[in-house]
Amino acid sequence: PRRSPPALAIPRPAARAVLAVCAKFTTAAISNKTPVAAVRPLHAAALALQPTPAHFTPVHADFMRVCLLSKCYAAAQPLLEQELLQVDKEATHVTPRDLLLYHYYAGMVQVGMKRFKSAVEYFTLCYSAPTAVLNAIMVEAYKKGLLCALIETGEPMRTPKYTAACVLRHAKSLTPYVEYAEAFGKRSVAGLRAALEKHTAAFERDHNLGLAKQCAGALIKRNIHRLTTTYLTLSLDAIAESAELPGPADAERYVSGMVASGEICALIDASAGMVRFTERREKYDTAEAAAALERCIDDAVALSRKLFGMNAQ
Repeated sequence: PRRSPPALAIPRPAARAVLAVCAKFTTAAISNKTPVAAVRPLHAAALALQPTPAHFTPVHADFMRVCLLSKCYAAAQPLLEQELLQVDKEATHVTPRDLLLYHYYAGMVQVGMKRFKSAVEYFTLCYSAPTAVLNAIMVEAYKKGLLCALIETGEPMRTPKYTAACVLRHAKSLTPYVEYAEAFGKRSVAGLRAALEKHTAAFERDHNLGLAKQCAGALIKRNIHRLTTTYLTLSLDAIAESAELPGPADAERYVSGMVASGEICALIDASAGMVRFTERREKYDTAEAAAALERCIDDAVALSRKLFGMNAQ
């Protein structure tokens, strides 16, 4: 992997001028339809403006935006891997809008990487931010987060209890998304496609049609996965019928893809047209599994200490 550009400390009095230059540079790159030209410079600027690697800066949002527009999703990962926990307005001139845009764009970058679980987390951080008034960024984050949650978990996302009341009230009025989530919950692929056709215009207007279409494939996989908890052996014809697929060839394609991605464990007998579902081979009794568990425990302890320190502060 490429190394991150070296961070050059920028004196605090000059930070505001650097932010103004970065904002104009971003606007110019996007206007000229060359957002990729701004990826590395904005990455370097974001690192240079950070008092510590845990600080948010206004450049973070612009950087995520150009990564998204240029489809350089991998370039955004070094900043996404930083534990950004510090919001210091005096040191970095960061504003609430910067934070909302950062989490919104970061969620969209994760969608581009097909990391829907992480995308839901970023969108949730965006729409659940403290507020007394409705914000358009938060609304769009809620819409995308709902669709990503359907793809990842098969259920609407759980809104944190501290989500602002104005956001929750508005979420109930998003009829296309509410009805689409209800159709997904009924586990009928035909019903979901009917709901998609009904609300295609709304999804297209919100630039969410692609995500909505992916929900149909996710529902088919959910229905196939549900069969593994009931049957040991099943024919491809039966799988196709249960998952509402056109035929056994489509069922074989879906099962093969799910086996390749590790979603299920199964053996396909193409000549007999049968599928045998098997147990996972991983027993978590190896040295590698123990080492992975130890790393997770260390990470949890470190996070607990950080939270304790922030709470005390």
